[in-house]
Amino acid sequence: MILIFKKLFFIFIILKFKSNKNYSYNDLNFRKIDYTNYNQVKSFIFKKNFYKNNSKNVHNFDFLNFSNKLGGKIGINLSKESIFRWFQINKNKLGFPWSKDLPSKRLINLLYNYEYINSSSSPRNKKKLDSIIYFHIQRVLFDFNNKKITQITSFDITGYLLSCFIIKKINNKNIGYAKFVADNQIDKLGMHKSYNVLEHSKFINNLIEIKSIFLFFQNKEANIFDELILKMTSVLNEYFHKDGSIPLFNGSNNIYTKEIFNSLNKENFLKKRIFSNVDNGIAFYSDKNKKVFFDVVQPNKDMISSNLSAGTLSLELSGFGEKIFTNCGASENFGKNPEYLRYSAAHSTIILQNTNISEIKEANPHIRFPQSVVFRRESNEREEIFEGSHNGYLKKFNKIIKRKLIINTDFDKLEGEDSFISYKNTDNRLVYHIRFHLAEGMAFNFTNSKKNIILKTSLNNIWLFKSDVELIVEDSIIVDNNKTKPTKQIVIKGIISDKKIIRKWSLQKI
Repeated sequence: MILIFKKLFFIFIILKFKSNKNYSYNDLNFRKIDYTNYNQVKSFIFKKNFYKNNSKNVHNFDFLNFSNKLGGKIGINLSKESIFRWFQINKNKLGFPWSKDLPSKRLINLLYNYEYINSSSSPRNKKKLDSIIYFHIQRVLFDFNNKKITQITSFDITGYLLSCFIIKKINNKNIGYAKFVADNQIDKLGMHKSYNVLEHSKFINNLIEIKSIFLFFQNKEANIFDELILKMTSVLNEYFHKDGSIPLFNGSNNIYTKEIFNSLNKENFLKKRIFSNVDNGIAFYSDKNKKVFFDVVQPNKDMISSNLSAGTLSLELSGFGEKIFTNCGASENFGKNPEYLRYSAAHSTIILQNTNISEIKEANPHIRFPQSVVFRRESNEREEIFEGSHNGYLKKFNKIIKRKLIINTDFDKLEGEDSFISYKNTDNRLVYHIRFHLAEGMAFNFTNSKKNIILKTSLNNIWLFKSDVELIVEDSIIVDNNKTKPTKQIVIKGIISDKKIIRKWSLQKI
């Protein structure tokens, strides 16, 4: 049945392709923030027949943005030749590279670079390029109407609405559906459900581009996404550490952080919000000196969650302009991240038997994951308390994991209580590790008891980490800004033999 559907779809596209009309593709560049990884493109664009490469970074046509910056006849000819040869090879395929949001990304890059590509084209080449664009428009429209809501990205929404405007089939029904899809991908706090700050930023950027598209085509619904943009932007404004970086959860990196931050400052509609308690997501606390982030995301099987890490209950902390606790991060260097950067051990969290909290499957949602991630937040005059738990180890090890963070609001101290609770009596002796990955450039010294570690930052701030048991320090890495750097991690290690064990620790500036 699926094969028959694909064949019918192929016939549909070919017929549409042959009925191409003369649509105008001029003046359709609405780009706000450029998320092209130019170092990545530079690594392959000058290689012979690079368009045959199976990397998604070739098939999204980001190389057109590089060629545009390169300029001149070299860039123009490189662009046209690559597009035409790519299309000749791939036009009849049904799977990759026509899967996920690659057709939408290609269409957007083709349209945003259209005038540059055609700046020295013959009428024949222009007609050829127009046909390729029209083919993509029909594919994007078909895909959008046949995908599940959770499979649609903000690039799909942008490509879909832009296509509707170009072929003059925009109406209240398809605008309303696009709005429904966008709303469905945002949680009640205003965070994108990938819980990746970078993806959240891209979503906002695409919504702003969509607003520009509506204004260009003089459509009266230009303000339809304003409330969502405001909601998402105000949340994004909270997701910066004291050093100006974004937290490294679920594949985030800081390659584009400067552009993101500058775009926030330019938004004249940005207002301060009071945030209600979250019951699912990345919880945060902030005061003038410190910032704390806490991962209490409930994983699921939706494609929008396909890049979630196995980092449940992980934390990050910064203070006095520096990051202290981090996760190991992510990179865009080679088009995808090594799967080990998504493992639980790559996060500042609690691990049992060196086993991932969620079972990672490349480019897909988790196979197995905690069915219950619970978060509670309370405040009093002196403390802000985060309390989270998950049952990710229940089926295999009969254990519930809890983490309580007590944030002192009067002075710079964070206290933690990490609990292992047996669901039923068992004689199994299980090894646990509680990991705190340190930001780069930090020096450390043990005290005589081995239960305390003095941390000295690159700005010469001194912090004291305390534990109720002896500590060890192991090697670690941090991967950010497409660079991998060695660092250290503090580890609390032990064996569970009782029905319930609580490990207490704290970090305080001295």
